[in-house]
Amino acid sequence: MDWSLFNTQLRIAVDTGKVKYGTKEAIKECLIGDPKLLIVSKTMKSIIKKELEYYCDLLNIKCIHYPESGFELGSVCGKPFNVSVITINDFGESSLNSVVEEKDTIVNEVTGKVQKKKEKKEKKQKIMEEKENIKKIKALKKKEEEDIPLKDDAMFKDIIKIKKK
Repeated sequence: MDWSLFNTQLRIAVDTGKVKYGTKEAIKECLIGDPKLLIVSKTMKSIIKKELEYYCDLLNIKCIHYPESGFELGSVCGKPFNVSVITINDFGESSLNSVVEEKDTIVNEVTGKVQKKKEKKEKKQKIMEEKENIKKIKALKKKEEEDIPLKDDAMFKDIIKIKKK
């Protein structure tokens, strides 16, 4: 993702849209409102980060992990303090949504390639399993064929013994 473009669009969204700062506000918005985007800083506590990610998964909200600290995120927003989470309810005049969707398509392309590789591996494994099953079946048939003549020979010997008597 082009973070400089993201930062400029984020600043426009902060100036023209509806934005709330902080973890308590983010949790409230996830529980009560319907935020469109959450931006989480790198230095946020992992427990709260997991909780917010859980809410995002439940409500189908996009969550972006900002690669810098909360101080950097605050300075991008024009705030002189640490900002751990930004909740965006309205993008305003920014095109932040298109930047985020662009990121999603890149991620989907990568995961699509990974899925194709997994599918190929699964197909190869299935083919190998089928080949092993065929080998096992052939081995069983050979054993049965070897066993049958011995039984037949024993039966014929018994029949011949009876006829001779």
